[in-house]
Amino acid sequence: MKKVVKFVALFFALILIAGQGLVAHAAPAKLKVAIVQLVTHPSLDEITSGIKESLAIHGYKEGENLEIDFQNAEGDMNLLHNISEEVVAKEPDLIFAITTPVAQSLQQATTKIPIVLAGITDPVSAKLVTALDKTDANITGVSDFAPLEDLFKQFKALDLDVKTIGMIYTTSEDNAKAEVEKAKAIAEKLGYKVEVKTIDSTNDMALVAEELASKSQAIFIPTDNTIASSISTLLDVTDKAKIPVLPTYEKAVKEGALLSVAISQTNIGKQSADLGLKIIDGTKISDLPIEFAKETVKVYNGQTAEKLGIKLPSDLSSQFKDLSKE
Repeated sequence: MKKVVKFVALFFALILIAGQGLVAHAAPAKLKVAIVQLVTHPSLDEITSGIKESLAIHGYKEGENLEIDFQNAEGDMNLLHNISEEVVAKEPDLIFAITTPVAQSLQQATTKIPIVLAGITDPVSAKLVTALDKTDANITGVSDFAPLEDLFKQFKALDLDVKTIGMIYTTSEDNAKAEVEKAKAIAEKLGYKVEVKTIDSTNDMALVAEELASKSQAIFIPTDNTIASSISTLLDVTDKAKIPVLPTYEKAVKEGALLSVAISQTNIGKQSADLGLKIIDGTKISDLPIEFAKETVKVYNGQTAEKLGIKLPSDLSSQFKDLSKE
């Protein structure tokens, strides 16, 4: 009789454990999110893809337990304002803001719905948060501030005849300005002279690129949406002048810039989604400081190096991935 009782007890215990396991792996509850993107561009598209990929990894599937309201302003600031108002009116659980102008527009539209920054370089200068560790409103996120010191040290190791580095940023992009200011300080510390120019729109790129190419032997570009949209214009000028371009993101290298110690935009998207899901799980935004990219990638363009007559030392080329071979 005791054996029977023990068997029954064991049987029900196993059922209970199995049931707990089923609960632990059950599909998550329905989630409604909005993703707002400033403009169509490969780097920004990668952030969006990263967000969706991470949500899928966590068990959220569109059409089942996930509703995504994706909006793209295509660079139109008036449209962006309208999009922000419309997105907030739909009351999603989370809003992912891709680029600083998007985040600032959404900040004006809501103080209640959680906003997760995805790829905002300097959220403090943009006045999205009061400090990196003070996310006491409805905003937190992931910064894509590039590892600039490593980038310039790697470039210095090429031992090129470069005395002056040109730098460009868009006047309306506070994040790009902050990145250039930091890059300037690092470059000057390494012994370079720096020439800084600004543009107001993509229409200015050709003229400014020509001017910088005549005054410098290399050009640095920050994480700047306007520059990213006119990168081909810049590269046309620098290729003719035989000078290298140093960007902060890997897509520019694939398009023809020389090298970068860069942030993976896809990983920025994934990390932003992971952070957003912590909010859904009940973590207070005030307990979630601004994060920085956890991974960097070292990339160069072998075809560009050959075109410019630059040979990477073997110890450097072994560390860098050649995107021209992809």
